[in-house]
Amino acid sequence: MAQQQPIDNSSPIPVIHVSSELVLLDAIVADRKTGQLVTTLTANDFTLEEDGIPQKIRYFSQDKLPLSIVLLFDLTQSVQPQLKSLGEGALEILQHLKPEDEVAVMTFSSSTQMLQPFTRDHQSVAAAIQAAARKKSNEGTFLDEDIYEGVDAAMQSTVSGSRRVLVFFTDGTENDANRMTRKIYGKSAPVHLHKGPEAKEKLMQTGVTVSALIDRPIADDAIIAMTMVSPLSYVFGLSPRLDHVARLAAETGGPVLHTSGKQAAAKLATLIEELRGRYTIGYVPSTPQPDGTFCHLKLKLTPAALATHPAPGHCTVQARAGYYRSSINPSPGRAK
Repeated sequence: MAQQQPIDNSSPIPVIHVSSELVLLDAIVADRKTGQLVTTLTANDFTLEEDGIPQKIRYFSQDKLPLSIVLLFDLTQSVQPQLKSLGEGALEILQHLKPEDEVAVMTFSSSTQMLQPFTRDHQSVAAAIQAAARKKSNEGTFLDEDIYEGVDAAMQSTVSGSRRVLVFFTDGTENDANRMTRKIYGKSAPVHLHKGPEAKEKLMQTGVTVSALIDRPIADDAIIAMTMVSPLSYVFGLSPRLDHVARLAAETGGPVLHTSGKQAAAKLATLIEELRGRYTIGYVPSTPQPDGTFCHLKLKLTPAALATHPAPGHCTVQARAGYYRSSINPSPGRAK
């Protein structure tokens, strides 16, 4: 077990040196009612448990570690028209990043397409977003496959010690991956479509965070509701699934914002600010576990910290639900 390390609140890009694995956990603290981030907390304001056992926080920072963001743009008809405004405002959006942050750009439907590998060149990223706005697809959305491929892309990060994030711009709907939907909507899909358990396991193994900007018109909800109660859709598995991406974001600790029309560019900038405003908390697990063991995490604010908030009942902590132990290939949520 490593010797206890002092909590570091000062280093611009922390270099972490411990002889045992240090597990890193990102957390967003916000007022549920106003959406305002709580940005003045310290390590002493948090309690952390792994499988119910209290853990000692060894590392604490906010907005210090670089970001590796994969932007994934939905090519479905309801979202695609909004990509033009995102492309036009891309350079302004990217001003919310730091020089050490990097961005990759992909599109997704029944599979993903890489338009721009990781780069810190904002002009290249803006050009890739504009290219995404010109693309169209008649395919369905197999989100679990898209997430699986997105994680593979995130793992190509070139910045050491960065926090890897998938940011989906989507209407929040997807198609169930089955033989019928593949035949109708997935002609360009890969031979093997990864399913939900595979996508979730990969997220938990790698420490990649899912985040989303959801743009779904109210009129679409009515159409989706009709489709979901259609006997034909039910029999053949054609009914769309709603907000699966939001559920995965909750399990990996990523923010989700909703937008409409021309608000998309401003909301994407806000989403990036929320990713930047996360706290990063590190600890060395106090209990040994075999490789491959899933460990449940619970991060909370102390009663004293809650007491300082004007409305304690509105204060929420969003963080990853757990991780897989691994001593051979540590995830980006770990450092050695």
